[in-house]
Formats: sequence, structure tokens, C-alpha cells
Amino acid sequence: MAPIVDGLEKKYQGKVAVRRIDASSDPAAQRLGANTLPTYIFLDSGGNVIERQVGGNPAALEQGFAQAADR
Repeated sequence: MAPIVDGLEKKYQGKVAVRRIDASSDPAAQRLGANTLPTYIFLDSGGNVIERQVGGNPAALEQGFAQAADR
């Protein structure tokens, strides 16, 4: 999934920021409920969850990026 995320990060550059966290050591993972890998959590600029996706579905991931870019 990393190459897909990298491509989407480039496509939505300036509209969506990507942050990768280590679910085993970053406190943000626990706070956001990222218990299953991969988990993609889309936040608005205020830190509120827009959408949460679990698993590796490229089409759903692109949809999440698009929704986040529209916010």
C-alpha cells in the first residue's frame, strides 16, 4: 500500500497532509484507535476524524483522500 499512498500524497499535495505513525510506539495510534494494520484515518484541519478505513482497498483510499481534500 505504501506506493499507493505515496502516489496519492503527490496527487493531493497541498490539499492533504500525510503522516505515518508507528502503531506500536506512537501514542497517537492508541488515541486514534489504530489497532489494526493498515488503518487510515482522515482528519480535518481541527483534528476531527472525517473517515476511518481499515485494510488495503486502493479505491476506498483514493476516495478518502478526495473527501479530505474537499474539506
